[in-house]
Amino acid sequence: MIGLPGITGLTGIGKKRQESTVTDIALRCTGVSKTFGDVVAVEEFDIEVKRGQILALVGPSGCGKTTVLRMVAGLEALDTGRIEIGGELVASSALHTGPDKRSVGIVFQDYALFPHMTVEANVGYGLERQGRTERVAEVLDLVGLEGLGKRLPSELSGGQQQRVALARTLASSPDVLLLDEPFSNLDAGLRERVRAEIREILKAAGTTTLFVTHDQQEALFMGDLVGVQVGGRIEQVDVPERVFHRPATSVVARFMGMADFLPVETLGTRLVTEAGPARAVPGFEPPDGVSLEVMARPDDFVLAPSEEGQGVVVDRVFQGWAYTYEVELDSGLHIHCQMPHLLTIEVGQRVLVNLRRDHPQMFFCEGHAVPEVPRYGHLA
Repeated sequence: MIGLPGITGLTGIGKKRQESTVTDIALRCTGVSKTFGDVVAVEEFDIEVKRGQILALVGPSGCGKTTVLRMVAGLEALDTGRIEIGGELVASSALHTGPDKRSVGIVFQDYALFPHMTVEANVGYGLERQGRTERVAEVLDLVGLEGLGKRLPSELSGGQQQRVALARTLASSPDVLLLDEPFSNLDAGLRERVRAEIREILKAAGTTTLFVTHDQQEALFMGDLVGVQVGGRIEQVDVPERVFHRPATSVVARFMGMADFLPVETLGTRLVTEAGPARAVPGFEPPDGVSLEVMARPDDFVLAPSEEGQGVVVDRVFQGWAYTYEVELDSGLHIHCQMPHLLTIEVGQRVLVNLRRDHPQMFFCEGHAVPEVPRYGHLA
């Protein structure tokens, strides 16, 4: 991670903007686009982040997440659209406010702490002399590093170094904090612990944050909102539970977790699939004259050995607490079923597959949820 000196040290600017602008929206991007030659990196990108919220922006490699972050930071000029920070326009096709004129803090993947400087000196770098000592002590306490100010970065663990980099950025009280894949250099066990600590720190500080990651589970854990970006465009922005359980498109459904789609036949009020009847939310009315599909995640199925079943197990993955089975149905469609580890079914065995009836499923038409799920919204 890098706490960029040119972007930190903006305490005065941040306070001035907060005093002069009354708005609940800390960051707004409207119709933002960016191309590099013939490559469209970001296209018609729209987001809003309220003060104190964490927006986790997730998507596959090359989808434009980091380009968005760099445009918000002022490190990249946009081609079209608008970016507002704290209610103030900082970028458009005709305007580009430099990084040092935006109340933004940015933390990249590499720590890039000054190795010859103490923790206190790293955190205080770029701050005005007046009040520096007090502010450094305040943020070190916030990130749980009180008492370590005299140490060098080489005397700290990886997780502690990361918190120093975060403290250096928070010291300037930016309107918006940008985090670019901040946990990618940590091993799995440490990553889980550190991300919990960082989220607690950000919420305690009330810091508005745009958090960029390619890890779906990390996005669901970190974000008050999750934005799914694919091919440079935002597919959906919503609370984590809704993005996972009520995806707006089949693209979101597949990216946020394993998802299968089964053709649906409407028989009166019944919705029938090759894996048995599907259950809809009360009042659901399937549209006429369209091909309907039901989305099913692995735990949406019930699997049982049966010579009278409609599928054959073609693969099995042991996950400790469960098995995930890949089943080829008689139609040739492949689905994935997750069952407790106490049930062991051999590859090649015939099975009976049914959709669970204890909760409603989601239905899709031509890749979009039916009824259409709003891009912005909350759990009902």
